[in-house]
Amino acid sequence: MDLSNRTTETLITAGIGIAVVIALRVTLDFAYNRYETRLERRDPGAVARRRTTFHFARRIGVALVATIAVWSVLSLYDITSEIAKALLASSAVLALFAGLAFSTPLSNLGSGLLVAFTQPLRLGDRITVDGETGFVEEMALIYTTLVTDDARRVFVPNTQLTTSKIINRTIRDPRRLISAQFPVSIETPIDEAREALLASITTLPGTSGESARVLVGDIVDRTVWLQVATYGPMNADVVSLVSDLRELGLRALREKGFLAA
Repeated sequence: MDLSNRTTETLITAGIGIAVVIALRVTLDFAYNRYETRLERRDPGAVARRRTTFHFARRIGVALVATIAVWSVLSLYDITSEIAKALLASSAVLALFAGLAFSTPLSNLGSGLLVAFTQPLRLGDRITVDGETGFVEEMALIYTTLVTDDARRVFVPNTQLTTSKIINRTIRDPRRLISAQFPVSIETPIDEAREALLASITTLPGTSGESARVLVGDIVDRTVWLQVATYGPMNADVVSLVSDLRELGLRALREKGFLAA
């Protein structure tokens, strides 16, 4: 086969491979979107679980098809074809695959597959891993991406998700805690101070007023610290809400004359 025919065959094979990869991804996305629409009406709680599994499985499927396409292109050339045959014909290939199976890239792939199906975390969950807290934005074949409250992206190796403790703040209680402390004099009527703070919390937009509570904290130097807590949605801007909560609480206590000197 001359050079021009080899080049033409290579381009055709590569084009077919690219087309198959694109068609596979589009078809899988279309089919899953239809499935998720029906699932959301039937069981909204299962949507996050199914989406996490699907996205990771789709990545593996696309990667396998892309690998086959690249292999098909390389097999058109005598040099790469002979190398492949020699590897497959030798017993060393077994040792090669055994070594790769325990290497870091494939370990990350296997860990990601395990997490995608056992699901200690899901796409969109708010988790803490090794001191880093954020929302799970993406689960790739090697890394899982967290987006922190200050918009940093933390790339966590998938193996770390199976070897480290994961704190999932979404699965049982998909809310964000909004809290602040306020000092009042020890002579302050606690019931009245609590009522004033609760009344101020109900005016704070973006929080759940019915879940608000005021607890008595530490007592230091004739000062009582009142702990105010309420909840916001998972996508809440906690920093801004805590600031607003402090402002409202201080204003309410100052108007009543309850603030500690």
